[in-house]
Amino acid sequence: MNIKPTLTIALAQLLFASASQAQEQQTLPNVIVILADDLGYADVGFNGCKDIPTPNIDRIAQNGIRFTNGYVSYSVCGPSRAGLITGRYQDRFGFGRNPLFAPNDPEMGLPLSEQTLADALNQANYKSLAIGKWHLGAHESLHPLKRGFDDFYGFLSGGHQYFPEDLTLEDEFEVKAQYDAYKTKLLQNHKRVEESEYLTDAFSREAVSYIESNQDNPFFIYLAYNAPHAPLQATEKYLDRFKQIDNRKRRIYAAMVSAVDDGVGQVLDKLEELGISDNTMVFFLSDNGGPEEHNGSDNGILREGKSSLYEGGIRVPFAMQWPAQIPAGKVYDQPVITFDIFATAVENAKVSPKNQLDGVNLIPYLKGEKQGTPHETLYWRKFDQNAYAVRSGDYKVVRYKSDVDEMFDVEKDISETRPLSIADQANYAEIKQAYTKWSGEMKDPVFLGLMQDEEYSQQNPNRFRRLNPYEPDTMKPAVPSGYSLLWADEFDKPGKPDSLYWTYEEGFVRNEELQWYQPDNAKVRNGVLEIEGRRERVKNPHYEKDNRSWKKNRREAEYTSACVKTTDKFSFQYGIMEVRAKIDTSMGMWPAIWSLGVTRRWPANGEVDQLEFYRHQGKAKLLANAAWAGSDGKIVWDSARIPIDDFLEAQPDWPERFHVWKMDWTESYIRLYLDGQLLNEIDIKNAEYLDGFNPFHQPQYILLNLAIGSNGGDPSGTSFPRKYLVDYVRVYQKE
Repeated sequence: MNIKPTLTIALAQLLFASASQAQEQQTLPNVIVILADDLGYADVGFNGCKDIPTPNIDRIAQNGIRFTNGYVSYSVCGPSRAGLITGRYQDRFGFGRNPLFAPNDPEMGLPLSEQTLADALNQANYKSLAIGKWHLGAHESLHPLKRGFDDFYGFLSGGHQYFPEDLTLEDEFEVKAQYDAYKTKLLQNHKRVEESEYLTDAFSREAVSYIESNQDNPFFIYLAYNAPHAPLQATEKYLDRFKQIDNRKRRIYAAMVSAVDDGVGQVLDKLEELGISDNTMVFFLSDNGGPEEHNGSDNGILREGKSSLYEGGIRVPFAMQWPAQIPAGKVYDQPVITFDIFATAVENAKVSPKNQLDGVNLIPYLKGEKQGTPHETLYWRKFDQNAYAVRSGDYKVVRYKSDVDEMFDVEKDISETRPLSIADQANYAEIKQAYTKWSGEMKDPVFLGLMQDEEYSQQNPNRFRRLNPYEPDTMKPAVPSGYSLLWADEFDKPGKPDSLYWTYEEGFVRNEELQWYQPDNAKVRNGVLEIEGRRERVKNPHYEKDNRSWKKNRREAEYTSACVKTTDKFSFQYGIMEVRAKIDTSMGMWPAIWSLGVTRRWPANGEVDQLEFYRHQGKAKLLANAAWAGSDGKIVWDSARIPIDDFLEAQPDWPERFHVWKMDWTESYIRLYLDGQLLNEIDIKNAEYLDGFNPFHQPQYILLNLAIGSNGGDPSGTSFPRKYLVDYVRVYQKE
């Protein structure tokens, strides 16, 4: 038989598919978001600025679109950035306050339920870099590299010193107060580095370098300058450009804006030099309006500034270019908002976001393919001030620092100086009703913010204390905002596990495992629960030589261990369960953290495995599972299996460290996390039985155990004893 033609055809098809895939990768647009910090609406040339030349920022508007009604979703830094990076109203996920710098608090920042733009673009194999100001959480689980970015160069706090000689703190745990974080050394990924340049220049340098390194691959750069946010600091190079400005504050501010403009020019020049400018989306905007009194900014004819819900707080300089797709030099007057950046990027990258977006793809509107307005209505809310604003068409209803609503026609009265008579406006009730409906869909803030700094520090006295990853955690539990601590065992009392909380499994129990479970192998010592695996012989009192059951036909066990559980002691339905533990990854070990429903037999009662470590298809893996009974009587598994090598590559001493396993359980889903990384999400409705019963709509009890053998592998070559250490178990429920 002559098989060469067949092989030739197959090879050609393979090469064609590879070439097509490579071509598609090359045609996906690069995405660059350049975000200034506290920049005034009237402080760029394309919005009429006269005393601060911004020729490079203006190039973006000249090469593409200037948005005259460009909005952010909040009037201060953190929440505005949360809206931009997720494409959603930040109040949907409780980010209604400016976050504090709290490196020990995994709740102080962007919730793990949210997908970032970097996360989404990863689906299309984009390389991604976050530069500059993060301000979306300082806890290790909220770090940019945990939120979809491949690389990071910048700082985690809400502001920073600009001169490298002022960066004196080695890391976040040398911080003793909120604004000390401004003095931390910069991070390159997870490593602290010595920077030698003025910060704005350094961030521009990193952006240009990344473009050069990734020119052959679609990339996303989030270039979040902290300029011109306070402190007002600039080098002589930039100050010398503005000797004509007498006001000292305005002069330094102008110099800082000019440094940003130089950086924008370097980015645009590099794109053009490499021939990739045409296929690169570049967005430029500010995170909120300028705080005119504090940094010398100018919002022009707009009313008020940063923090306000009048136009000066939420309408910002906003421009975009994408030469291959949108016309140059165009002015777009319909309202747009930062959510649209996410929506535009993902749709044109041909990826589907995980969560429902509040933005829209702007390209059809900018090309004239779609008429009308991208948004019928836009909303803003400041929870702590009981303040809000709604823009519907040309009309805006706002309540800010007042007990009454005001209504303006912002198209005719952009400065909001002439309130309309609400009684005479037929559409006021409709706008107010729309806000009430929208507000009802939003969440209260899930963390205390900058305005509650003192209160937060009182509640969290260990706010800046470094947690030793190799030792038990002796700090007070950090209760998630909106939750209360329902039940916990900190394992602080030496001896046997507390009999009010725990009972034991005994003997041979499941999975043809090798160990004999016995209470003697569980003890509390040095602030942890020790579950010890031993190589020792135990006679099986149930032994029957010819019995078919593996539990009875074994004369003895060669290994012992322990399984503790809260059966008949404690169970819970919905909430957050956290377990900090150090697991043994030796051959033959099978440590687990899991829970079972209190009614019906397994698997119909429902099982959730926050942790299983064992050998799957010959490879050591960490598993995050849920199981229930299928309609055909078979077990249904919803499983995520991650090779342990993935964790060892990033952290070679991973097995020597304590780690936090977390289950977030609601009526709709179960999300399983490890050290803040989402491993698996289970859609609970998939477990609905034909009789209407759902095993995950009932209470569950907790089990902690160390199995030996079976899926754990062959322990015969492993030295004993082995220890599985549990630091604490904590369960929180919504208040």
